[in-house]
Amino acid sequence: MRALQPDPFQDFADRTEVGRRLEDQVTKLLPFGAFVRVADGIEGLVHLRELACTPVGSPKDAVEVGDVICVVATEIGRVRRRVALSRRQASAAG
Repeated sequence: MRALQPDPFQDFADRTEVGRRLEDQVTKLLPFGAFVRVADGIEGLVHLRELACTPVGSPKDAVEVGDVICVVATEIGRVRRRVALSRRQASAAG
């Protein structure tokens, strides 16, 4: 039955272009960055260097779980099913 359902990741990738601004909630912090929900069941990674305009030592220095932040999709990898995001680029774009 599941095989008959559209793949949510592929659907997201089909309708989302690199460079698109997204706004959603931070779901998890890890030493190398923060995960942000970009669609139902899909999270993207904001790498530590992309969390703020100035360098931060830890994701906790820039965001907390539950924060709603604006990010830009910088890469959508269909094969590895990964979404790379940048808060820094979203801030620079206004």
